[in-house]
Amino acid sequence: MPPAATPVQGSRAGLVSALIVSLVVAVAMIVVAVYESQVSSNWQRQYEQQLATDKPLLPDNAASDPRVQALLAAREQFPSAPDALSVSLAESEQLAKLSTGDMPADKAADAVRTQLKAAVDQVNALKGQQLVDFTIPPNVTLASALALVTDQVVTLAHANKDKQDQLAAAQQKIQDEIKAREALSAQKDQTIAQANARAEAAEADAKRAHEEATAATQGVQASATSNLKQEQQVVASLTGQLQSRDKQITDLNSQIRSIKQKLHLFRVNTNEPIVQHADGNIINITEQKTVFINIGSRQQVTKGLTFEVYDKNKGIPPLGDGRAEEEMPIGKASIEVYNVGPDSSECRVVKLQPGEQLVVGDLIMNLVYDPNVHYNFVVFGDFDLSNTNAASPTDAEIIKRLITQWGGRIQNQVDVDTDFVVMGKDPELPSKDETDPQSVLRYNQAKQRLDGYQAVIAKAAQLSVPIMNQNRFLYFVGYYDQATR
Repeated sequence: MPPAATPVQGSRAGLVSALIVSLVVAVAMIVVAVYESQVSSNWQRQYEQQLATDKPLLPDNAASDPRVQALLAAREQFPSAPDALSVSLAESEQLAKLSTGDMPADKAADAVRTQLKAAVDQVNALKGQQLVDFTIPPNVTLASALALVTDQVVTLAHANKDKQDQLAAAQQKIQDEIKAREALSAQKDQTIAQANARAEAAEADAKRAHEEATAATQGVQASATSNLKQEQQVVASLTGQLQSRDKQITDLNSQIRSIKQKLHLFRVNTNEPIVQHADGNIINITEQKTVFINIGSRQQVTKGLTFEVYDKNKGIPPLGDGRAEEEMPIGKASIEVYNVGPDSSECRVVKLQPGEQLVVGDLIMNLVYDPNVHYNFVVFGDFDLSNTNAASPTDAEIIKRLITQWGGRIQNQVDVDTDFVVMGKDPELPSKDETDPQSVLRYNQAKQRLDGYQAVIAKAAQLSVPIMNQNRFLYFVGYYDQATR
């Protein structure tokens, strides 16, 4: 029986132990609850005191502000910062340290702005005056400002690289040019060396040639000296003969001049056999003011040759006073050759004098024209072919051209060979004012022309050369009416 009582006692002991444990746990929980309530009350009071202290720093809704919550969540990065404000201050200090080193946070922003401005100034200095200045817009973030500065630096770096590449290319080009010039210089040196060698060889050849030439020259000089003496003797002989011939020529010229002076006393009177000699006759007349004459190409007639027509019964008038304006040798008509045959020519009537009528047999005459003789003329002075009282030196050239065109010759001065002298208008002397140098100059020039004019007339009279004025000459060649056109 005693063994059956043991389980009941064990159950009670276990129950008592459990009860005691439960009481201990309950008492502990009550103690803990009381302690936590006391602690909570203390925390509440501290929180309320902290809120009262931090109220000026945090707004009423700070607890619900996401930024404050983010700062509280960041406390793990800053173990020494128990609250959001401390975290914010710690982050500010860390940012300041990252930006400026050990500088306080309140001065970091100014330092950063100063550095940014310095960086901008340096970038603009590097860009140069030809580019637009780089600026940072106001109120831009530090990251954006750094990005802008970085872009400019990268741009400058690229530009610098391009310039460095260009510099390298230029340096390479210079090196190539130097090499090319060195090669050219070497080639020139070689050419000079070759030229020097050739020059030395040529100098040696020249020296040998000089020695040979010297020897030959000495021989030639000896021979030449002998020949020169002989030639000098010959020249002396020829000089004597030449002087003798010159004296003979001088004597002959003197005799010729003397003979010419004597012969001019026996010269033919051109007033009769030449001036009054007809060159031909009219052999036919048409109704269209056209006549035919009995001379042609066989008699050296050319187109443009003019004739004065004279009455076959009255003949050609004499020269008379060739300088007088009265009793001009005016014929019936003036004609011009325009078609030349072998022994006859067709002429147009240039001018028919009033009351005159051409008939077959009338005489034609041109003082210059002669198929067998070329007469010598001296034309002097200024002429007025248009009869406007305005003499011109160029008109004298027309007179000379007509003479040479029709077979005559022009001389520059009167001599024993002169056949006719044709004089222009008499030079007139202007009034002279001794106080005016220009007036004196004009007078002296006119006086010089007048003296030359009179000298020609005197020389012609001395040699009995016929003289005629412009109009008389033009009538005797049948050109008066054409000259006035």
